[in-house]
Amino acid sequence: MLVDLAPYYGHPRDAVAKLAELYFKHDPISVVIDPRSQAGTLLRPLAEAGVLVREPSTAEVVAAHGTFLDLVNDGRLAHLDQPPLTAAVRAGQQRPLAGAAAWDRRLAVDQSPLVAATLAVWAFTSWEQLSSPSAWVV
Repeated sequence: MLVDLAPYYGHPRDAVAKLAELYFKHDPISVVIDPRSQAGTLLRPLAEAGVLVREPSTAEVVAAHGTFLDLVNDGRLAHLDQPPLTAAVRAGQQRPLAGAAAWDRRLAVDQSPLVAATLAVWAFTSWEQLSSPSAWVV
């Protein structure tokens, strides 16, 4: 599996237009934003722009982290050596979360490329589960 960042380094207020452009141009499997992250402020504007966003639960963020590390350790994940992602990977540290671990986002080096890659890999590897109809017991 190969991770490729869609480069965007503009102001966050312009991110919605760029994400909407990419969303409607490429019809991705999923757009994922952790609602407990700083990117959570983009959820409402993206919804208003017509972009469907998957908001992972804490358990899913933990699962995404584990899946990402498993793929790396098995030699099944690579990236294009893009400087922001490479820097985030080199500085990456784990933090405890829900009895397991996730990436520590509060570091001197911007961790958003690593978190984005982790959530993208999770969405890609679990797209069949995410797209399957579910039965709800009320």
